[in-house]
Amino acid sequence: MPPRTATRRTAVASDSATGARSDFVRPKTAQQAVAEALRRDITSGKLAPGSWIVQESLAEQFGMSRIPVREALKTLEAEEYITYVPHSGYRVAQLGLDELVEVFRIRDILEAELIRDAMPAVTDELIDAMREQMAAMDRAAAEADLIGVGLANRQFHFLTFEASRMARTKRIVTQLWNTADAYRPMYAHLMDLDQVNSEHVLLVDAMAARDVDRVVALNHQHRSHAIDHLHTVFGNQEPGA
Repeated sequence: MPPRTATRRTAVASDSATGARSDFVRPKTAQQAVAEALRRDITSGKLAPGSWIVQESLAEQFGMSRIPVREALKTLEAEEYITYVPHSGYRVAQLGLDELVEVFRIRDILEAELIRDAMPAVTDELIDAMREQMAAMDRAAAEADLIGVGLANRQFHFLTFEASRMARTKRIVTQLWNTADAYRPMYAHLMDLDQVNSEHVLLVDAMAARDVDRVVALNHQHRSHAIDHLHTVFGNQEPGA
């Protein structure tokens, strides 16, 4: 008869084979760590639109070889945070006002379709998750953490169409958000967080009522403020900036 301790070890092994262990956190690969750091640099404004990214400098900063850095840059290019310029290298995606407005308008159209597709599957748990993201925004704002505010805001809006089955459209919308994220720090100072919160409350209420037409209308109105801010920022720039 095997020792009791051996039996318990076998039982643990069997349990872990049937599903992921809750006490195990997979460490990030070097590539994932670099990509995450660069995303934060871009969305925080540390790397402004148009900034050049030098692989050798990044490898030195992160204390690693150029291989994971190169793979991370390819990931960010696919996500449309950065673009590759032949014979020159990578730079943070840079758009003009007309292109940015187009990005926001395309998002408006596609998110409306996603919201309409998602609404029949919206649950009370999803509504609660939206409220949790609103609370996360409040906490981040209280700590003057603009990155945290942006991340919670993004997750809040993604929850409006999380239940949609239109996976391809979701991927396109995600890329459009990524493209515009680098510009958020440029107009963050123009945002009225009290107004943002009030509009988020209205969105949650409309989602809870399963009023799809109102959710779409509120989402459109909410996005129009960002477009107004972009016009203000670009209008204040020096010619040729």
